[in-house]
Amino acid sequence: MVAVTISIPDFVSKQVSGVWLWVESPTTGLFERDAKLVFGQTHVGPNGESLDYVMTPTTGGQSMPFTANVSRDAANPDHVTLQLIFTRSEGAGYYRASSFNAAGESPLTDQILPL
Repeated sequence: MVAVTISIPDFVSKQVSGVWLWVESPTTGLFERDAKLVFGQTHVGPNGESLDYVMTPTTGGQSMPFTANVSRDAANPDHVTLQLIFTRSEGAGYYRASSFNAAGESPLTDQILPL
């Protein structure tokens, strides 16, 4: 299992439904979908705000439920930061992300992370 920190500047206003994590193919150098993280509802508990989500690997592996802490920007509560857990389909690699909602999908992030 690997943790990745994702910032979503328009989480509420764009009704973000989840995140795709993309890994660079060692063969082609192109980024391919590796895991889909589908968000559930946020809820507030004794440890602050959290978000339930389900991670599904693109390799056909079993979906797994997780919970992430939600950190909101005080100046802009629509901007959230999440630390998400996922399983890699292969060994370590270079990752990018995209978010999605009912209207479609964002472009891949510019930032590339070694995970």
